[in-house]
Amino acid sequence: MKTVTCIALGALITLSQPAMAEPSINNMQGCQALIDFLDAKLDQTSYDSSDIAKVQGGLAAYNSYIQNEIITPGLLKFSNGDKSKANKLQEQVDAYKTQVVAGYNKRYPQNRLFMDHVVALNNCTQQAVPQGADLQALKTSMETMVAILKAS
Repeated sequence: MKTVTCIALGALITLSQPAMAEPSINNMQGCQALIDFLDAKLDQTSYDSSDIAKVQGGLAAYNSYIQNEIITPGLLKFSNGDKSKANKLQEQVDAYKTQVVAGYNKRYPQNRLFMDHVVALNNCTQQAVPQGADLQALKTSMETMVAILKAS
């Protein structure tokens, strides 16, 4: 249980510090895939519904932040402002995310969360940290995931 507590504290420390370098689209699409996987996995679990709602709320806020602040602007920049090209690139991003989610499903077929998931999400936050209410929702989400795992 000490490991779980240390990771929880580490997650909070990481979330409270601004990201040092501009996050890459490649890394962030992997983070979005993790979020998609966790969201779907939570729908299959028997955890308390209020806990699930807290986790999914934070995941949704983080996913939106990644899409609106990193992926979409990055694709527009990469395509020199051509929205049509950016939309085609978004389709490639979405196809990649689907493949990554399938890999997670193969690796974690159980209907529960693992500490690996919290660690992976924490690694994402080291690259990109939302602000304000989105940050608070993400912190609550991660704290709730740790609490769920501690209770298991």
